Amino acid sequence: MIPSIPTRYLPWILGLLGLFLGSATWAAFQFGGDIVRWVAGFQEQLVSGVDARPALAGVIYVLVVTFGKVTPFPGGFLLMLSGGFLFGAPVGAVLSALGSASSAVMVGGIGRWLFFDAIHRRWGSHLARFQDTVATNGFNFILAARLFPVVPAWIINLMPVIFPIPFRHVWMATFLGLIPLSFVVASLGEGLSNLAQVEDLSPSDVFRPSLLLPLAGLALLALAPSAVRLWRQRRRARGMD
Repeated sequence: MIPSIPTRYLPWILGLLGLFLGSATWAAFQFGGDIVRWVAGFQEQLVSGVDARPALAGVIYVLVVTFGKVTPFPGGFLLMLSGGFLFGAPVGAVLSALGSASSAVMVGGIGRWLFFDAIHRRWGSHLARFQDTVATNGFNFILAARLFPVVPAWIINLMPVIFPIPFRHVWMATFLGLIPLSFVVASLGEGLSNLAQVEDLSPSDVFRPSLLLPLAGLALLALAPSAVRLWRQRRRARGMD
C-alpha cells in the first residue's frame, strides 16, 4: 500500500517533477545527437570496461536504462541498440528488459503515489466498473501491450497509476513482454561496427510487418486467458440471473 501524499506538499512535488521533465525534454531535443556522439567517443573505454567487469557493467547499464526511460526522451530504442553492441544480443536484450521493467515500476509507483487519490476522487465512479477487471487481468493486459510495440508506452504506464495492479505483475509483464523486441533490436546493435552508428538506425527499421504480425499474434495469445476468464464470469452471471 502506497501512502497518500499530504495536499500541502503536492504543488512543490509537482513543480519539481515538472522542472525535471521539462529540463530533460529540453536537453533531449537540444543535445540528443551530441550525447550519442559524446558517448561514442568513449567506445574503446566502454568495450574494455564491459570485458574487464561484465557484471558491474551490466548493473550500470540496467540503472542507465531504468532512469533513462523515466524521462520523456524517446531513447529506449537507442539504449536497446547500445545494449546489443556492448553485451551481445541475448545478454543485451535481457539487461534492457530488466531496466525497462524497473523503470515501469518506478513510473507507476511515483504516479500512483502522486495522482491515485486525486484521480479516483474525480473519476472514481466511472472507473469503479473497470477496476476489478483491470486489476485481475492487469498482468495479461500489460503483457499484451508490451509485446505489441505499436501501443504507446505512456498509455501502458498509466494503467498501474489508475488501477491497483500489483507492481510485481507490472514488472514481470513488462520484462516478459519486451524480451522479443529487445532481442531483435539488440541483434541489430550487435551487428554494428561502431557505437556512433546507432544514430543512423530508427524504430522504422525494425517495425515492419514481418515483425509486427508475429508480435500481434503473441499479444493476442497473452490476452487469451483474460478473455476466457471474462467469458466464464459473464456465463456465471447469466446463470445466476
